[in-house]
Amino acid sequence: MAFNNLGKRVLVAGLGAPMVILAIWVGGYFFFALVLLIALLASYEFMNLLEKKDIRPVRAWVYLFTVLFFFAVYLQRGSWLLPIVVAFGCGIFIIELFRAASSAIANVAGGLLTFFYLGVLYSYMLAVRELPVRYSMPYKEGGKWVLLVLAAIWICDTAAYFVGSRLGRRKLAPAISPNKSIEGAVGGLMGALLAASLGKIWFVSSLSLVDALVIGGVVGVLGQMSDLVESRFKRDAGVKDTSNILPGHGGILDRFDSPLLTFPVIYYYLIMTA
Repeated sequence: MAFNNLGKRVLVAGLGAPMVILAIWVGGYFFFALVLLIALLASYEFMNLLEKKDIRPVRAWVYLFTVLFFFAVYLQRGSWLLPIVVAFGCGIFIIELFRAASSAIANVAGGLLTFFYLGVLYSYMLAVRELPVRYSMPYKEGGKWVLLVLAAIWICDTAAYFVGSRLGRRKLAPAISPNKSIEGAVGGLMGALLAASLGKIWFVSSLSLVDALVIGGVVGVLGQMSDLVESRFKRDAGVKDTSNILPGHGGILDRFDSPLLTFPVIYYYLIMTA
């Protein structure tokens, strides 16, 4: 059974990874569509989790404003972002007045949480990819930055798993994720720092070694915390995976949880050091 699950994971990764890398490298509407699809599918999965807690946000409203927010980010219309957020919030309050669903407070809160947690935070992946346009840098540099971060995330996860499975003794967060250990988390941090440093040397000349180490540190700490946040939500909802859309991996949110807390911090770091 374990071998079959591993085979599924390898197959899905082998088919999906080249498509993701190509979309990142090309950028433009290709990457826009990819990240928006991830955000919408993750929002669908997350609202399914909310329903297990008898929380039912207005799904169509969440989807609509996630799309609008992404377009504003992609077009770099910063002046649009706050009006979109305010319109979303006001609208979800008003819509709830005319719904027959119970738990109005929970429904509104669930909608606001989904929009911020997934719609807003995922948009920072797109923002990092488009950042070179803002500073008249070569457009390909944004693709290199995104690839560097995702590679560091992957190495972090892999290192944490192998170090934790072999050396793990002390539990990191037993009430949330019993299999994660402090030793594994340290191994993941070291893996992220190494991956970011090597990535800078090999293909990201626009960043300094200090930049790479900062990015690796952000991935190694916040990437793992982001994974724990998602695990906390799943445990509260009483599920193991957010869905089974990716055989061997679980759901979209299971596979793309680490970027949620990492990309916003990295985006603002890149702006401050530009």
